[in-house]
Amino acid sequence: MTELPEYERRTTGHDHGERDKQIAAITEIVGTVAQAQRRLEGRINKLAKTMADSPAAEKQEEDRAAPAAWVWFFPPAAVEDEPAAGQDPPVTVENFVTWYNATFVGTEGSRSKPIPACWQQHPGLAMEVAALAYSWRAANIGPSASARESQSWLHQWRPAFADRLTRDWVHADCLDGDHRDGGAPPRENRFAAGQHAAVIDQAR
Repeated sequence: MTELPEYERRTTGHDHGERDKQIAAITEIVGTVAQAQRRLEGRINKLAKTMADSPAAEKQEEDRAAPAAWVWFFPPAAVEDEPAAGQDPPVTVENFVTWYNATFVGTEGSRSKPIPACWQQHPGLAMEVAALAYSWRAANIGPSASARESQSWLHQWRPAFADRLTRDWVHADCLDGDHRDGGAPPRENRFAAGQHAAVIDQAR
């Protein structure tokens, strides 16, 4: 019997047996690779669990939020200390404001005034307060804390903020507890705006 050309074998089905062998071989290879991948995933998951449960991991977690030796008072609580709680950064900033007002208010007549309760209603001040809170944390909390950066915060950031607080952002009435609008109009922070959007989406 005369052998058919390859293109005719393709069209007449004479090479089905060869094709089936190739498919079986490829299926076997894929199965072997998939099995090896499952074994590797199992080892990775086991290793990850072992590392998470190790004392070194616990110490690393503690160090991440530990105040530096020069932090004289207990630092303000922050959402970054417990990420699993799922709270938003405004909580960190609000706690910092309370802590700042208990720590950095100066003598009568000085420029070191408390941050007024209406600080969130002054957008420029709100931006400054948030940056002040997180720059303080960067300089004083965790393994990257630096005494030099902490001193820079005390010597430059805080006094410059205290000056702008009374000169640029709020009226004297605000400092006395009687809010007065001025400057940029109040608006929601992006976290509150996001929460409201989520509530509206759920209601639809």
